[in-house]
Amino acid sequence: MKIQSLGALESIGLVLAQTYNLTSKTISKGTFITNEIVDYLKMENVQTILCAVPEEGDIHEDEAAEAISNAIDKNQIYAEKASTGRVNFKSQSLCLVRYERDLLREVNLVNESIAFSIVEHNQLIAENDLIATLKIIPFFTKKKYVDQVIKILAKNKLFKIHSLKKKEVTLIQTCFEWQKKSIFTATSNVTRGRLEALGCLLKKETLIPHDYESLCLEIETSIDSGAQLLLISGASAISDRSDIIPKAILSEGGEIIQYGLAVDPGNLLLIGKIGNTTIIGMPGCARSPKLNGFDWVLQLLIADIPINKEELADMGAGGLLMEIASRPLPRALAKSVYKREKKVMGVVLAAGNSTRMGKHNKLLKNIGDASLVRNTVIEMLKSDLDSCSIVLGYQSDKVAAAIKDLKINLILNPFWEEGQASSLKAALNTLDTSYSDLLVMLGDLPGVSSKHINKIIEEHLLADNRKSKITIPSFKGQKGNPVIWGRSFFPDLSNLKGDVGGRALFGEHPAAINLIELDDKAVVTDTNTPEDFEKFLNNSVLGAVPPKN
Repeated sequence: MKIQSLGALESIGLVLAQTYNLTSKTISKGTFITNEIVDYLKMENVQTILCAVPEEGDIHEDEAAEAISNAIDKNQIYAEKASTGRVNFKSQSLCLVRYERDLLREVNLVNESIAFSIVEHNQLIAENDLIATLKIIPFFTKKKYVDQVIKILAKNKLFKIHSLKKKEVTLIQTCFEWQKKSIFTATSNVTRGRLEALGCLLKKETLIPHDYESLCLEIETSIDSGAQLLLISGASAISDRSDIIPKAILSEGGEIIQYGLAVDPGNLLLIGKIGNTTIIGMPGCARSPKLNGFDWVLQLLIADIPINKEELADMGAGGLLMEIASRPLPRALAKSVYKREKKVMGVVLAAGNSTRMGKHNKLLKNIGDASLVRNTVIEMLKSDLDSCSIVLGYQSDKVAAAIKDLKINLILNPFWEEGQASSLKAALNTLDTSYSDLLVMLGDLPGVSSKHINKIIEEHLLADNRKSKITIPSFKGQKGNPVIWGRSFFPDLSNLKGDVGGRALFGEHPAAINLIELDDKAVVTDTNTPEDFEKFLNNSVLGAVPPKN
């Protein structure tokens, strides 16, 4: 493949090697050049066109990606149609993903034009979540490279999908008399949430004294009742193999497979077995919903993946979870364990006078049978936000009238003419101290739905040290909206001046940015001008928002 600047007629049938942002439309790189595209370029006085010119033996990026995709075993996964040389592979159900590291390395060493990326080994993936992506990097690659990759993939499965089994689980907790019972209730709730998110049932749970005899009896009773997986949470951590939990397992004719785990938090974990029943002596950190070594071991067991010492030893790579969240919790589990602790307030900034829209207030223009601001508020209220507010300023009476029947907090910004910073400050002044995060929604994003908002919330809640994170959606690398700010940035936001928003802080805190790539242009599509609005309504960008009931 060569990149050449060619005349209009010479370029027809080739591929654009750069994006052309024209007055009438944007023509993206990678587009096949047609007579129509040439006409658009001529109208903009583009004399020469930068083209990707294939050479002998080259095949187009999408053709190459599809050919390699067809060589991948599709058991329990599905592949999206190739686009811009990329094929995304997604899960059909909640599952655990494992891959052959040597095979992946061999694929990626064939040629720099072919890149295959897979999630972490043993990562838990929710239904319809991304597992792997194949990217043909240039516009064309050599067919011989594609054939070579296909030959490698014929050797073995590149990645294997392990579905989770619906197991019935028993939980035994031991306690001292002086301990508060609320501790054990909390442990029960967290454990049940973990299991339900993995498709399992906490069938039985008991609370017994922390002594050897009581534990032996309860283990025997649980196994006799058919427990497939037995979890034991001790009143005190398992100090060594002579502690009461391993001692009781051995006395009941069982064996200790492993004591200690190279994952922190989660070091003090024990795995044993009595007959067909696997037993986990839970580490103290398992009382918390935060990711720890217990999660990793539990997921393997529920997926019926045999656990051996080598498998457990390998967990040490990426196993420092105190500072590094190397693998997030699955989406379903995130919703379960964070449900009670999330405190995210959403605010719509709707105080500006939208000067670029002309004489009309864009927030009051209709999309479907409702105004833009009403559609925005409805989507906010449908989302998982803990509370919603809207900042009003210009034509506040009219904007308020458009949403008068909706349950959203109204914040009046008397200084709205000073710019967006004043609206942020007004919102923060009303923020309850119990809220740890603020989602800022601009009022002129007609394509952003509750689905987008929920995705951004989930990703923010999963971030390590989220109170010091800025979670930003993006589309093809372009930062968009809405943005979630952790509490540590509230003072900085309050100190902004003039007609600037939070974006002014992005460059000052690069390490805090939690960028979430979304496959939807909605998060970067606003309506600042009548042309933008008309373009949206004509479905040339996203399609109109359906009317709300």
